[in-house]
Amino acid sequence: MKQYKFVKFDGIYSRGDAKIGLNKSGLIRLSSGFCRINNILLFKYVVLYYDDLNKAIAFKFTNQREDGVLAVTKDTTGATVSVKSFMNANRLELRSYFGRYDWKKQTINGVGEVFIIELGRK
Repeated sequence: MKQYKFVKFDGIYSRGDAKIGLNKSGLIRLSSGFCRINNILLFKYVVLYYDDLNKAIAFKFTNQREDGVLAVTKDTTGATVSVKSFMNANRLELRSYFGRYDWKKQTINGVGEVFIIELGRK
């Protein structure tokens, strides 16, 4: 006889995928799927790192206040981070990079676990 592993539907359906989006107004949108998969709503802050050669941004989520942290603003299912100052400091023009990005998780020596997106020109 076939064995099944049923999971009860709890009535909550989170729409969307698990991508990270950058919009024209300078907000990074952490989708509901991304937040759910990685428990992002447990964190208050994010530290951003930038790799100019690869045009990549790394996100290190934390609850510790330190220099350079940005607030994670939570809503009902996802979260946002205002990154205008980060984009300006790294000479990245928002209009050139807005869109939705796939991410990858990686552990970096001296930093810890981060989520990385590679920016592509639009």
